[in-house]
Amino acid sequence: MSKDTLGSGGTVGGGGGGSTSGGTAVFKLVPAGNNCSDAVVTGLIEAGTTLAADALITVTVNVTKVGDWTYSTAAANGFSFVGAGNFTATGSQVITLYGVGKPTRAGVFSFTLTIGGGSCLVPVLVATAGTGGTGGGGGNTTGDFYYKATIDGTNYTQNITSTTTDYEPGESMSGSDDVYFGGGINWSSTTAPLPAGKTEFSIGKGIMHGYLSATTAQFKAFFAPASYPYTADISTIDGITVSWTDPSGNPGTNGNDNVWSSDAGTKDQTGSAFKIISATEFIDLAGSYNVIVKAQFNCNLYNEKTGAKKVLTNGEAVVVFGMF
Repeated sequence: MSKDTLGSGGTVGGGGGGSTSGGTAVFKLVPAGNNCSDAVVTGLIEAGTTLAADALITVTVNVTKVGDWTYSTAAANGFSFVGAGNFTATGSQVITLYGVGKPTRAGVFSFTLTIGGGSCLVPVLVATAGTGGTGGGGGNTTGDFYYKATIDGTNYTQNITSTTTDYEPGESMSGSDDVYFGGGINWSSTTAPLPAGKTEFSIGKGIMHGYLSATTAQFKAFFAPASYPYTADISTIDGITVSWTDPSGNPGTNGNDNVWSSDAGTKDQTGSAFKIISATEFIDLAGSYNVIVKAQFNCNLYNEKTGAKKVLTNGEAVVVFGMF
């Protein structure tokens, strides 16, 4: 076990570099499925508000040598994450780094956890002052959203920041009282169709029943951190879909020759997995309620025209779902 003075844990780096660490303990990140870690951000993290004890990063590590440790990330946007303590046993341990400081502005600020030779990027959402938002992998309509995945052995990624002009975080809803939602990384340039060398990505989640009378709390609960099954028909069967547009730049006459989806082709998802890691509420400038979701996943993708198969591994995304 670990006895801590400011958390529990190990050698973590991030916040744009300049972190400091010490101690005699030796440990490393524990992968979660096909992902490099199970790091989660929680607590009230709001611009202009001094961080309280509930603002933290938790992540599982494997301890191979007991001993003491100290760590602090570099400061980013006026805050950082720190910890100190002592491991008294080897094996799997859930460590905690506590947030300290006062975020100066809203947005998403990424901290890199570098533990035992492995690195993972952890985006931390700073909510707009007065909204009472919680921190957790994600962003907002002017912050960071992204997807990354290995598809048939090739790595793909697309990030959206406040300066991105050709992509936007997309959100959609279909249905009336029984509905399903979409959140994605969408091409937004006036250049159409999607040009060669560019990709798109989306996640669908259904079915929410009784949407017309749902509260914001019920909407957020629909995206609660947990594992979810894939569905062969999101309009009639509860579950998840994943869709990806390849970089061929060739949509064909039907517009979907370059689109690959988990619910196309044979729809077989044997051995696939999808897990929501965090769900963070966010009120946009128009006053609309949204939930920013971080998910990790692997699945089979099938071409919507031919049914050909590609295998997606190491999938991770931060997308937004809106309450319309």
